[in-house]
Amino acid sequence: MPVYSIDFRPFDYLTAELSALWWFYLSQGLALIALGVAVIVWPELLAYLAAIFFIAIGVVLLVLGWRVRQVKRRYELFKQSFLLEP
Repeated sequence: MPVYSIDFRPFDYLTAELSALWWFYLSQGLALIALGVAVIVWPELLAYLAAIFFIAIGVVLLVLGWRVRQVKRRYELFKQSFLLEP
C-alpha cells in the first residue's frame, strides 16, 4: 500500500485563521443579548446602542477583511509551491 506525504501546514494555517477570533464572536453575541434586553427596558437608548453596534460591526469587518487578505496570500504561496514542485 503506497504511503503519501501530505503537508497539512496550509490547512493548519487556515483553521487557525478561521478560529482565531472565536472568543470575540462569543463575547459579541453575549453583548448583543444584553443590549437587546437594555433596549426593551430603556427604549430611548436605542439610537445610542445602534450607533455603538454599527461602529463595532465596522471594526470587526475591517479586521476580518485584513485577515482574509492574509489567508488568501498564504493560499497563493501554497498553491505556487505545490505547482512548482517536480
